[in-house]
Amino acid sequence: MREVSQTSLKMIKIRILMINFCLGIFLILILFRGYQLHIVENAQVENLALKQYQATLPIEPKRGSIYDRNGHPLAMDVQTISIALHPLQIGDKNKVISELSRILSIPVQKIWPKINSHKKFEWLVRRIDLDKGNEVANLKLKGVSTVSEYRRFYPNKELAGNVLGAVGYDAKALGGLELSLDSFLKSSSSRVVASRDAKGRLYTSIENQETNHNVYLTLDMNLQFIAEKYLWETGKKYKAASGFAMIANPRTGELLAVANYPSFNPNVYWEYAQASWKNHAFIDSFEPGSTFKPFIVAAGLESHKIKIGDKFYCENGNYKVGNRVIRDHNPYGTLTLGEIVKYSSNIGVTKIGEKVGKDFFYKTMIDFGFSQASGLGYPLESSGFVPHKSKWKEIDRSNMAFGQGLTVNGLQMLKAYSTLANEGNLMRPILVGRVTAVAGDVVLENKPIVERQVVSSDVAKSLSSMLIDVVGAGTGRLAAIEGFSVAGKTGTAQKVNPKTRTYDEHNYVSSFIGYIPAKKPEYVIYVVYDSPQPIHTGGAVAAPVFKGIAQEALAYKGLMREEIKLANRSFSQDMSRDVTVVDHTVVDQ
Repeated sequence: MREVSQTSLKMIKIRILMINFCLGIFLILILFRGYQLHIVENAQVENLALKQYQATLPIEPKRGSIYDRNGHPLAMDVQTISIALHPLQIGDKNKVISELSRILSIPVQKIWPKINSHKKFEWLVRRIDLDKGNEVANLKLKGVSTVSEYRRFYPNKELAGNVLGAVGYDAKALGGLELSLDSFLKSSSSRVVASRDAKGRLYTSIENQETNHNVYLTLDMNLQFIAEKYLWETGKKYKAASGFAMIANPRTGELLAVANYPSFNPNVYWEYAQASWKNHAFIDSFEPGSTFKPFIVAAGLESHKIKIGDKFYCENGNYKVGNRVIRDHNPYGTLTLGEIVKYSSNIGVTKIGEKVGKDFFYKTMIDFGFSQASGLGYPLESSGFVPHKSKWKEIDRSNMAFGQGLTVNGLQMLKAYSTLANEGNLMRPILVGRVTAVAGDVVLENKPIVERQVVSSDVAKSLSSMLIDVVGAGTGRLAAIEGFSVAGKTGTAQKVNPKTRTYDEHNYVSSFIGYIPAKKPEYVIYVVYDSPQPIHTGGAVAAPVFKGIAQEALAYKGLMREEIKLANRSFSQDMSRDVTVVDHTVVDQ
């Protein structure tokens, strides 16, 4: 064997060292890169891996439902199907166009441009009914896919439409309760993450991903129907610019009906002018007129500066305050406290206001809830306006005593009269009864809350007796209901002309507000019309509407000796309304 030279051995050792050195450098690089990937760039690498095995899918989340107090649906989401095209994947274009045109009743010329598009994706039609969508899906046309989506549906059409508001085409809340309760009703996300296998096939179920809630209102669908029916009939008869009618439970503060005229159908909201959407009961502010007079009387009795037996000389119809003259619609001499309310004497309440003084009168108005929001959180709710007592002129106290020079909204008046009906206890108004999770767990519940005692029980009862006389023998006789004591007050307030800034002799706010049965009230009802023509007095226009609503509400409660089948009562044909209402027959109790 030939011996290996020393030079060769040396070269071999050098090569081995070089190879080991290279391997060592390579190992160091691998370790360094591993450190980068696992420590420094861990989040980035993890995201790359997730993109390979997960897909983020846009979805149309299901919105929570809105129900009345008895569980009848007022607003709900219905499942629909949308048809999508993938133009680059379509093979037999003529066949696809022919089938889609036949099923969807879409002209061929409208489908061709989308079929021939160079885009990867095109919507053909959105939110069609399930039958047509499933028919398309069953054809399994290459390049055509179906996507499940939801559409907002209002099963009772116009019923409570102004209160509910509407939801737009993109599932965006546009107004009303849909907007104020949006955080509860909408799902928390419009996207869902799904897993997929190596071939890209999704295997994670995206069902039951809903995080929305359901809302139960205090409204009663049947009482809402009753209020809307009478409000609309008279509103059209007297060509009113607008109006509203409200029903509340005075003992709990629950709103049982909030009707508006005109109204709109939120299913097809785009067909209506924005003015038709307005919830006049909460948003409008107006001078209440004579319906405000009981509050100056309440202030007088509560302050002990006047007593039930007091009499006031009403100057035979003319009384000068500063450089102004206060007038009554009829010349009255001496009137008792009750007669001042019954005959609605402006001079009488002016003289009561003089004895009460501005400090206590102002305090009483604030205590009753005027010049402040109700706390419902309803969008654009008006707070009304009562000028601060420090800014009153001599005539201002007189004007406010008979409901001029200040503004209110419907909810404030309903709340204040409910206080009189509830022995002086002011209740916080409730419209949303409870909110529940999808599983049914209650996440929010609004229970009756007494905010404060505004006047004593004796003062409230005294006012009730006076208001009973208003209906029995005063200006509110057309609100009387045989067999029941009704406490109420009429109002006919001149509107201010925005151009002349003076009171308009041709436009009035006509109203009636009251409660029944007066001794143990079940309902407080407020009816208001803006600019009815040609008759404009509250006693002639609004009081009969109160009577109609009250009679049917009492029958619905089972308190009247007659049967009323609400399902057989419908809106007049000329009102162009079609409202679905639950059958309800009232029997004697």
